[in-house]
Amino acid sequence: MSSSFSVHRAAQEGQTGLVKSLLSQDPKLVNSKDADGRTPLHWAAMTANLAVLQTILSHHPEIDAHDDGGWTPLMIADRTISHRERRGHSSPPIQINAKDRASQTPLHRAATTGSVSLLQLLLNPPAGRPKTRLNTADRAGNTPMHLAMESGHGEATVVLIEAGADRERQNSENQVPEEIDGVGGEEQKRVRQYVVSRVGPRDE
Repeated sequence: MSSSFSVHRAAQEGQTGLVKSLLSQDPKLVNSKDADGRTPLHWAAMTANLAVLQTILSHHPEIDAHDDGGWTPLMIADRTISHRERRGHSSPPIQINAKDRASQTPLHRAATTGSVSLLQLLLNPPAGRPKTRLNTADRAGNTPMHLAMESGHGEATVVLIEAGADRERQNSENQVPEEIDGVGGEEQKRVRQYVVSRVGPRDE
């Protein structure tokens, strides 16, 4: 109980190191709920702290978990950012393109989980904020689009392409996103077909 409370408090207060330590010790805490039904991701979204969000996302939380009021983390993040902008308050610096040890950004994490809502939130930052880089490569040379395809997330791939992602960008194995084997077999074939049906074929 105390460790569960601590991870929520750490997320709320933006203590990235403590959040990382607690989740490493007990990965199940990532989906633990407090007295209001909120997960650590809810609290990170409430403060719009992308460093903490990125840490939590690396542990594959339930993106669409509802708290007792029916709010998901993404709904809270969107409301938090909009509220601050309307009131003219400057938020703490948000490193929307910050990289972790694998050279992955929050956009990589969102693409891996297939969270379309989070992708759209990252791709549409408030006016005056830095724009999210679409084609940043991680240590393996993979862009967010590579990871979306690798994980079999067709809709996430479409969102990235429509936002301007480079369909011809190669990773360290000389693979473009839509050629990655990913989940393999018929499922991967269906993902490729879905992407083409939505945005057309690549210009080869």
